[in-house]
Amino acid sequence: MGGIGKTALAQRLYNDAGVNRCFDRKAWVCVSDVFDVFDITKNIFHSITGLSWQDNDLNGLQVKLRDNLSGKKFLVVLDDIWNDKYERWTAILKPFEAGARGSKIIITTRNRAIASITKTLPYCLPGLSLENCTNLLAFHALGEINFESHPEFEKICKKIAKRCKGLPLTAKMLGGALRSITNPDEWEDTLNNIIRDLAMVENDEVLPILTLSYVHLPSYLKRCFSYCAIFPKDYEIERDELVLLWIAEGFLDGQKKKKNKLKLGRSYFNELVSRSFLQQSSVDTSKFSMHDLLNDLAKSIEGAICFSSGESQVVVNEDDASLGRARYASFVSSRFVTSKCLRAYHGLKVLRSLILVHVGSSRGPNKFSISNKVLHDLLSNLKYLRVLSLCHCDIVEVPNCVGGLKHLRYLNFSYTDIKRLPESVVGFCKLQALILRGCHELSMLPQGIIKLVSLQFLDIRDTKNLKEMPLGISNLKNLTILSKFVVGTEKGLQLKELENLSHLQGELFISKLQNVKDVKDCVDAKLSRKEGLSNLFLQWDKDFRNLWNDKHYFQVLDYLQPHSNLENLTISYYGGAEFPPWLNCPSYSKIVSLCFLSCPNVISLPSLGQLPSLRELSFEGLNAVTIIGSEFYGGKKPFSSLITLKFKEMLTWKDWSPYARAPKEEVPLCCLQHLVVRNCPSLVGTLPCQLDRLIKLEIHSCQQLNNSTSELCLPSLDELYLEDCSKEILKSLFKLTSLTVLKINKLMELVSFDHRFMSCLGKLRKLHIGLCDKLTCLWQDGDETQNLTCLQELVIKNCPQFISFVAGDGEIELPCNLERMELVDCTSLENLPSKMHALKHLVIENCPKIMALNIPQGDSSINNSISQLESLKIHHYHSSISFSFAKGRLAPLKALHIDNCEGVESLEGIAVESLETMTINNCQNLRSLPQCLHTLSHLTQLDICYCPALEIEDFPPLPVTLSSLVLKLCSKIKSIANCNIANCNNLTKLVIWKCPVLEIEDFPPLPITLQSLELWDCPMIKSLPNKWHHLMSLQKLRIFFCQNIKCFPKGGLPPKLRDLEITRLAALKQPVREWGLPLFTSLESLTVAFNMGGEGEKEWFPLEDKDAWSLFPSSLTSLSIYGLRNTERLSSGLRNHLSSLRWFFIRDCPKLRYLPEDGFPPSLQQLRIVDCKILKERCAKLTGDYWPLIEEIPEVHIW
Repeated sequence: MGGIGKTALAQRLYNDAGVNRCFDRKAWVCVSDVFDVFDITKNIFHSITGLSWQDNDLNGLQVKLRDNLSGKKFLVVLDDIWNDKYERWTAILKPFEAGARGSKIIITTRNRAIASITKTLPYCLPGLSLENCTNLLAFHALGEINFESHPEFEKICKKIAKRCKGLPLTAKMLGGALRSITNPDEWEDTLNNIIRDLAMVENDEVLPILTLSYVHLPSYLKRCFSYCAIFPKDYEIERDELVLLWIAEGFLDGQKKKKNKLKLGRSYFNELVSRSFLQQSSVDTSKFSMHDLLNDLAKSIEGAICFSSGESQVVVNEDDASLGRARYASFVSSRFVTSKCLRAYHGLKVLRSLILVHVGSSRGPNKFSISNKVLHDLLSNLKYLRVLSLCHCDIVEVPNCVGGLKHLRYLNFSYTDIKRLPESVVGFCKLQALILRGCHELSMLPQGIIKLVSLQFLDIRDTKNLKEMPLGISNLKNLTILSKFVVGTEKGLQLKELENLSHLQGELFISKLQNVKDVKDCVDAKLSRKEGLSNLFLQWDKDFRNLWNDKHYFQVLDYLQPHSNLENLTISYYGGAEFPPWLNCPSYSKIVSLCFLSCPNVISLPSLGQLPSLRELSFEGLNAVTIIGSEFYGGKKPFSSLITLKFKEMLTWKDWSPYARAPKEEVPLCCLQHLVVRNCPSLVGTLPCQLDRLIKLEIHSCQQLNNSTSELCLPSLDELYLEDCSKEILKSLFKLTSLTVLKINKLMELVSFDHRFMSCLGKLRKLHIGLCDKLTCLWQDGDETQNLTCLQELVIKNCPQFISFVAGDGEIELPCNLERMELVDCTSLENLPSKMHALKHLVIENCPKIMALNIPQGDSSINNSISQLESLKIHHYHSSISFSFAKGRLAPLKALHIDNCEGVESLEGIAVESLETMTINNCQNLRSLPQCLHTLSHLTQLDICYCPALEIEDFPPLPVTLSSLVLKLCSKIKSIANCNIANCNNLTKLVIWKCPVLEIEDFPPLPITLQSLELWDCPMIKSLPNKWHHLMSLQKLRIFFCQNIKCFPKGGLPPKLRDLEITRLAALKQPVREWGLPLFTSLESLTVAFNMGGEGEKEWFPLEDKDAWSLFPSSLTSLSIYGLRNTERLSSGLRNHLSSLRWFFIRDCPKLRYLPEDGFPPSLQQLRIVDCKILKERCAKLTGDYWPLIEEIPEVHIW
C-alpha cells in the first residue's frame, strides 16, 4: 500500500551509522514506473563509484560495476519498483553476483508479485497502531504527541486517526491540514468529510484523504503544489530552483508585495514541507521530492493544463484537442532527444513552461543530446514561454530563436557547454531568472545583460572559465541572487558596483580580489549592509598573492566585513599577515562554517572560539603559522558547537598549546566529532587531551608529532586514520574502547603493536595496515588476539618485512570472528595462521614466500583450518604455489579467482565440490585442469583466460550446473568435442576467444538454454552448431574473424536473436540476402563487418540496390556497417523501412560518397561516420551538402 512508510524505513536503514559500518559500498536508486535496466545500472554505478558512464554498452557498464563490487559487501536500495518482468530483474542482478557474502539489496514496492520474482520473503509493513497513528497526527497538527495542552482534541484526534488506517502519510497530511484549525468542532467537520469522501470511492482509502489535505491548503499554496505535476515521479529538486519557477509563473504576485519574493517563496516551500506535501531526499539533503501518490494527485488536479512525456513515451496523439490547453510541459530524457520525441510539443501553442528534465545523475558530466535544428524548430513554435529550462542539454551554442521568446521570465542553461550568450538576450525585458550554473565553458556574459532591469536572479556558480563580467552590473538594482562577482582590471568591473545591489541574498563568490587597487571600493561595496547574504566566498588568485603589500591585503579584507547574518565564509589565497578583527567578533552568532585556504603569510589564527554556532572550521595552507595558542580560543567555553575541525598543509606549525581553563570550567571543543591534521610536518606539540565526543580522527604526514608526554582520552572514537607519522603516537592513545575502524599507513618505525594499545580495542571491526616498511608482526603475544572478538576485516599491504602475525614460533591463531583478510605485497611472509576460525574471504597478492595452501586429511580439528572459506583470490604469484585441501574440508568455498600467477601449475588440490565460480587469468605455466571438473556439482561460472601453457587435447567434461563458460587466449586447447556441453542444461553464456588451435569440424550441440554465444578469432573453427535454429533462448550471437566458417547451418539463424554481430568471416560466401534477417522480429542490434573487396562485396552486401534495406528486420534499433571498401552509395528506403533505428555506425568505407536520398528515420539518435573520407567532407557541420540531411540527429560524430 502506498504511504505506509516503505521508503522511510529503507531510508532509516540506509542512513544508520551502525548499518553503514557493515558495508563497503552503498547505492540508492529511485526506480519508479520505468524499469530501464541500462539507466538503473548506470545510476547504481554512479552512486557506487562517483563516476559517470558515457557509452551505450550495457555489458561494459555491468562489467565495470561488477569489478567495483567484487569481493565487497554492499548495500543497494532500489526504491519504488513496479516491474514484474523476470528477465529484466535478472539482468539487473548480474553485477551483484560478484559481491561478498552478506551483501544486501533492499526493494520497496507495492507489487507483491515482485517478491516471488526476487525469490525472497517480503517484509510487509504493518500499519501504525492506533496509538502511534494518533501520536503522529497530533504531532503534525498540534506540535506534540500528547494532549496535556490540548485535552479537548484527544477524542476527535483518535477518531480521525482511526480513519487513517495506520498509514503514516495520511496521518501526516491530515495533521498538516488541521494545524491551522483551532476549534475541535471544525476537526469534527473534517472527520465527517473523510467519511463522506471514503463512501464515494472503492478500493482507495488514501487519495480521498490526500485530496482533503489539498482542499485545506491555503489558495496560495495550492497553485505551488499542483505546479509540481510538471515533474516525473521521484524527481528531486533544490528548494530555490522550485521557488524561482513559482516566481516566474507569477504564483507569488499579489502576495504581500512588500515582502521579498525569494523569502516569500521559501516560506511557501517550507510550509509545503511541514505539511508533508514535499519530502527531503533520502540521499541528498539539499533536495526534495514528492511522494508518488501526491504526484498522482497533482497531475489529477492539473489535468490537461500539464503535459509530460519522455523518450520512452513518444506515441502521443498529436490531434488531441487537450494539447492546445497545456500551459506547463516537461520532457523526460536520459540521453537523446529526437524530433520524433518532441513532435507533439509543437502543438502546445500557448505553453508557458517547458522543462527538459534530465533523469541521469543530477550533477556531473552526464547530459542529454539534442540537435540545434530540433531545438530551433521546437522553440520557434512556443512564442508565449515564460519558463524555459534546458539544463543538462548537450549544446554548445544558444539557438538564435531563443531571442524571440519575449515573454521569458526564467531561462536555465545549467550544465551545458555554451561558451557565450548572444546579445539578443537584451530583448528579454521581463526576464527575472537567468541560471548558468555549471557552465564550465562560459567565458563571458554579454554587455547587454545590464539592460535586463527586471533580472532578479543571476546564478553563475561553478563557471570556472568566466574571467570577467560586464561593466554596469550595478544597473540591475533588483538583483536578489548574484552568485559570482569577478573583479575586473583597471578598465573592468569594479567592486564598488556592489553598492547599489542592496537586495542580494544567498551566496556571493567574489573572485580576483587582487584587481582591487583602491581599497575605498571595498568600503563602497557595503557588504556589511547586505543582510540577506548567507554564504560568502572571498578569493584572490593564487598567482598574485605577493602583488600588494600586507597593509593593502589587510584593508581589502577588513573593509569587506559582511553582515552579522552570515552563515558560511571562505577566504582563499589571502596575502596578508593577519586577519582583521571583525573575524573575532562574537556578534557573528549565525556562522556555522569557516574555511581559510592558502593564506601563506598569516602568522596567527583569529580568535574564533566564541562563535556560538560554528560547527565546521578548516585551515589549509597557512604556512606561516607556527603556534596555535590561547588567543585561538578567545574566552570561556570555546568552540562549544564545533563538530568538524581540519588543519591541512600547515608546514611550519610547531605547537598547539593547550587551553588553560579553570578547574570547573567546561573543556574546549566539547562537541568535536571529527578532527583532521594533515601534512603538518613540524608539529611537535600535543593535541587536545580530552575529546570525549570525538568520533573520527585523521592524522597524516605529521612525522614529528609523537604526543608521548600526554595521553589522548578518546572514549567515543569510532574511526582512526594514521598515515606517515611516528609510531610513538600510538603510545599516547588509550581507552579507544569504541574504536571500530583503524587504518594505518607509512608508520615507518612500527615493528609491532603495543599490548597496551591493542588491549582496549574490543570493538574493532576493521584493521588496515599499509606501507609500514619495518613491520614484522602484528602482536608480540598470541593471547592479544583474544580481545579482538569483533574484528571482521584485516588488510595488510606493502609491508616487505612482515614475516608473521605473532612474534616467535608456534601456532598462530587469528581473532575468532575474522571474516575477511587481504595480504598484498608482503614479500617476507611465509606462512598463514593455522587457526582462522571464521575466515570467509581471503586475498593473497604478491606474497611469493607463501608456498602452499592446504588442509591435511588427517587434521580432525575444524578450528585448525580455513574450513569456512567462501572466496579465495590469488594475484601476482611468480613463485611456485600448491594447493591441498582434503575432500569435504573446504565445503563452503564458492569463488576462486587466480590472476597473473606464473607459479600456479595445477589446480588439482583446490577444485572443491562447493565451487560456484572459478576464474583463472594469466597463469602462464598452468598445464592442466582438474580431472574432477565434472564433479563440481555447484559450479556455474568457469573463466579461463590467457593460459598459454594449458595444453588440452580434449577439454574435460563440464559439470551440468555450468551457466557460463569463457575460454580466452588459450593457445593450446585443441578440442571441446567431449566436454558434454550439450548436457549443461543451465548454460546461458559461451565465449571462445583467440584459441588458435581449437579445431571444430562439427560444432557440438548446444543446450537450448544458451542466451549468448561469442566466437572470436578462432581460425580452426570450421562450422557452427547444427540445428541452432532450435536455440530458442539465444539472444546474442557474435562471430569475429573466424576465417574458415563458410556458411550458416541449414534452418537459418536462431529465431529469437536480439543482438547479432558478424565480423570479417572471409570464407563466408552466403550473402546477407540469404540470412533471412527480415524474419527476425526480435532483432534489435546488427553489426556486419566485411573485408572481401571487389565486386563480390556488392553481391554479398548489396546496399546500393533499391530494396537493400528490406534485407533487415524493421525491429532494428542499432545498425553498424564496417569495411565495405568498394561500396559508393547507401540506397534510399532506410528512413521508412528501419523506422525504429536509433544508432547507425559506418566505418572504413573509403569510397562511400552517397547517403540515402530520403534521409534517416526521425527515431535516429546517434550517427557515427569513421574513416570515410569523402563522407566526412560532405557531412561537415554547416558547410557540407549533407549537413541539412543529418542536422536533426541529436548526436553526430564524424572522424
